[in-house]
Amino acid sequence: MEKDKKGRVIAIVALVIAVFGLSLGFAAFSTRLSIGSSADVNTGATNWNVGFSTNGSTIEDTTTPGTKAANENGNPGELNVTKYTISQKTNATLSTTEGSSVSYNLNILNNGSLTAYLDSVTFDTNPVTCSNSTSGNSSVIEGTSAAGTSTTGANTSSISPADCAKMFGVTLSIDGTNYTSTSTSLSGTIPAKANSTPGSVPVVLTVAYKGTSEADAVAATLDGNIVVTVGNISVVYTSNNS
Repeated sequence: MEKDKKGRVIAIVALVIAVFGLSLGFAAFSTRLSIGSSADVNTGATNWNVGFSTNGSTIEDTTTPGTKAANENGNPGELNVTKYTISQKTNATLSTTEGSSVSYNLNILNNGSLTAYLDSVTFDTNPVTCSNSTSGNSSVIEGTSAAGTSTTGANTSSISPADCAKMFGVTLSIDGTNYTSTSTSLSGTIPAKANSTPGSVPVVLTVAYKGTSEADAVAATLDGNIVVTVGNISVVYTSNNS
């Protein structure tokens, strides 16, 4: 691919999603799903069974992952998905073009007999961080003049979390409601299994270049490629609606 002389390349990598921290207390079950870390979960009960799905009909296996490709045609991003964890299989890519984004469609299924209530969605203090790329970060695409000169290789100056957040944003959509680091309210449930059909809600994770004048001003200072990493996002479902 021939690079625009005014172009800049941005790489999006290191996206990790996982579920961890299942606990039982005060007769209520809860499951925590976290973007940015991983752990094993053992519910120890058949009436509480919540997990990730790539096809919207069955919960993934606990050890053998399914895969989920990015929604955007031609984007190489792909995830490995188990019942409790999601990790990056292939690097996804973004540019500093307005409207540039990468997203993944998944589901959270409830295969138990209890309704699952959305209890909290909490973003990390730094929803995204930017670091300078290395030779191993090869999944890149062209950017625009907003990203400065077309120097090849890694960016040479550090980028603060605040400046990174000016360029890129993260949105987690759960059952049609969009959550960001500034969201202050939430609601939602996953119905219990009906006959042999699990309850289901769609989930879409999106990372996007903001395309604002503020974003373009930061991008114009770059002199090489960068890596954008999504911070932790904790999503908690509970069987108790109080």
